[in-house]
Amino acid sequence: MHDAKISKTIIILFILLFCFIYPVFTEDIYVKAGESGKGTKENPYGTLWKAMEKAIRGDVIHVTEGIYTGKGDSGAFIAKVPNLTLAGGYNGDFSDRNPFKYQTILKRAEDYKGDWTGLPSGIIAGQDDHGGLIADGFVLEGRTRNNYKSTGDLSQQGSFSGPAFEANGTNIKIRNCIILNPCGVGIYVTWKGEENEVSNTFVLNTLYTGISTRSAQPDSIITIKHSTIGFVWFQPSKGGGTSIFIGSQGQTILDNNIFMFNQEHAVLNGFGNEDTILTNNLFFQCQGGYYKYMDEDGKNLLIWKSEELEEINEDSEFYMLLEAEGNTDKNPKLKPDKAYFEKFSNFVAGEPGKLNMDEMNEWRKSLGLPLQAEAGTGSKNWAPAYPLESVIPMLAMSNGKYGVNLSGPFESYSSVSEEETYTYKEVEFGKFEKNDSGVKGLSKTPVMFNAGLGPNKMEWYVKDADRDNYRCVMLLLPGESEYTRKYVYGYLLKGSDAEKDWDKYYKKKDNYNKKGGVVIKGIAYYIDSGSIPYPVGVIVKEVSRK
Repeated sequence: MHDAKISKTIIILFILLFCFIYPVFTEDIYVKAGESGKGTKENPYGTLWKAMEKAIRGDVIHVTEGIYTGKGDSGAFIAKVPNLTLAGGYNGDFSDRNPFKYQTILKRAEDYKGDWTGLPSGIIAGQDDHGGLIADGFVLEGRTRNNYKSTGDLSQQGSFSGPAFEANGTNIKIRNCIILNPCGVGIYVTWKGEENEVSNTFVLNTLYTGISTRSAQPDSIITIKHSTIGFVWFQPSKGGGTSIFIGSQGQTILDNNIFMFNQEHAVLNGFGNEDTILTNNLFFQCQGGYYKYMDEDGKNLLIWKSEELEEINEDSEFYMLLEAEGNTDKNPKLKPDKAYFEKFSNFVAGEPGKLNMDEMNEWRKSLGLPLQAEAGTGSKNWAPAYPLESVIPMLAMSNGKYGVNLSGPFESYSSVSEEETYTYKEVEFGKFEKNDSGVKGLSKTPVMFNAGLGPNKMEWYVKDADRDNYRCVMLLLPGESEYTRKYVYGYLLKGSDAEKDWDKYYKKKDNYNKKGGVVIKGIAYYIDSGSIPYPVGVIVKEVSRK
């Protein structure tokens, strides 16, 4: 009787030892400039880059107002995991969020001494799998990456040329941001998926183009709405000067935007993308016209007269547009920075093109500038920095009908966590071998075993681990090299703790593999294939040291 009680106790202890509630935890991470905490609301991190380094897929990073200069003051903030949300624009205690009132400024430090080696082009940049990235409520300030002459004019020599925001992921969203002064494009994304968005965002004082959808992938949809894109300069020897550059693939939807003060046409559809939608946009002072497009016969045509803009609204099909209505040319009656606007209007006065000089002078008069502009040149009055303090509220319409609406609404974000309970069965690696009588019975079984760290593979045998969300690796029979056939397929959820730990240990794989590998916990699946010596795939839940 006593022995039976002991046996029962041992069984219970065994079950408790290997029964885990596996948390699929996403977190709300908090950041406040100047703090040095652990990322909680009460004790926040002081640096955004560190929060982004520690984040896993699905995390939400909440950031207060303040200046953030990135790792080593480099001005780079890199998203490396899927479904990451960056929410800026909070007040100091995270009780209120208004990105245009509480500005969260990302920029390179004024006294940055490092070089550019290895840095991404963007201030916010995506690397690895960063699909589902949301960037909401940030100022991306490019001024401190640039070199300016003593006159205040931009010098491309010595400036960091590149977009302010760059990504190569699925369903990227940019909301309630101010993108300012990049020595390049404002937003450049290799757009994928049907839920891409740029909304309620200023894109100002850019080179070449404000927002590019040139690299949009097939079947992608990019919605650009209620945004203000203006003061777009051409690059010497490269051209540009457009608010929007539309690619040949995907669909670009332009709705309720302000396109103003482009040195060339506001919207370029030079590839003749007939899925483009142009609705309810306000055009003002676009030096090269409203809309340039390639028609179905391959002719490049330009719309620059107001009556032609009305024609677009009535017969969109003839202009390589799927839909068009409500587009207008009118004065938004904004009030730009006086010193900047003097330089800008002096420069464009040298090549007036199709500008309405009466309206230009109306703006000059409202700012107390002389009506007669002093003509600039390619090296005079060219692309000076626009001051951040002159964006809000001066460059937003008071009624919020077109362009950015300063009153929002602003989204609330919160992470969502789930829990899964598993009782892991400890098994020897040999149980995965094809000739073992129990290998088929392991299918959909939580298992725990030792394995060596092997390289990536490109095999997706487990339907619950799709290639979009999972990464395939070799889990080696301990003691074997990566050239062996004695391995099972491991599937790591991209951006998960398991993937992060795998990558950490893989950097020292030789050391770990000599000691028998690492401990793998996951769900095993039988692979019904006669050619695989170890016909098992494992969705990995946890990777740890032995």
